[in-house]
Amino acid sequence: MNKTVSWLMASLFIISSLFLEGCGPGNKELVKRDFSGLEPIKVCRFETPGIMKSTGTETALLALVTLAAPGGSALLVVGDEYAKARGSGTQDRIYDFGALVMDKFLERIKKDRPDWPPLTVIPAPITDDSSEKCTLIEFKVSRIAYGSIDLTRGAIALERGLNKGLFTKGLLTKTLVTMKDAQGEIIWQKSFLYLSEDFNREKTLDELEANNYKQLKEEMVFAADKTVSDFIDDLNGGQKHAAK
Repeated sequence: MNKTVSWLMASLFIISSLFLEGCGPGNKELVKRDFSGLEPIKVCRFETPGIMKSTGTETALLALVTLAAPGGSALLVVGDEYAKARGSGTQDRIYDFGALVMDKFLERIKKDRPDWPPLTVIPAPITDDSSEKCTLIEFKVSRIAYGSIDLTRGAIALERGLNKGLFTKGLLTKTLVTMKDAQGEIIWQKSFLYLSEDFNREKTLDELEANNYKQLKEEMVFAADKTVSDFIDDLNGGQKHAAK
C-alpha cells in the first residue's frame, strides 16, 4: 500500500510541479570574485513565509485526498495553506529563519572575507524602478516546514532526488541568495535545501515542540549555519577563505 501511494504521489508530483513551480531559479556561478569594485554593497531579505506544520496523520490524509480528488494537483496548494494555518501558532514562539540566515551571513562574512567592503543592511528589497545604484545581496526563504513533511509539495522531491523518498520528518528549509550588480544583473545566485534527515537529525513533531519548541529552535539555528556555510563556500569557489 505504501509503495503504491508513493508511486502515485511521485507521478502526480512530477506532472503538477511543471505547472505549479515552473523552471525556478537555478544556481548561478559567481562571475567576478574581486569585490573591490562593487561598492557599496547592501544586504536585504524578503519576508519569511509562514512555517508549515503537519503531523504524520495529516500528511498521509492530505496525500490520499490529493490522489483521490479530481484535479488533485490543485490540492497541493490547498495543502500548503492548511499546513501554514496549522503552523500559525508556532510563528511567534520561534526565530524568524530569514533574519537568522542573514544575520549569520553578515557575521561569517566579516571573519571569512576580510577583503570585502563593508555591507549595509537595508529594510526591504530594492524595487526595479529605484534610483539607488549599488551591489545588492538578497536573501529569500521560499519554504519552511516541520513535523511530518511531504516532499512532493514545493517540488522538493524532484530537487532532492526521487530515489531518496517522498516523506521525511524534522525540519525543512529552502533559501535562495542572489547578488545583483548596480544594473540589476544577477552575478551570483545559490540555493540551499536543508532537511534534518540529511544530517541524521530527524525528530518528530512532538519532540520539536517539547519544552517550548526547544529542539525546533536548535534545529533552526543548525539549519541556518549549514545554509550560510554553503553560501560562503560557494562564494569562495568551494574553498574556505581563512581570515588573516
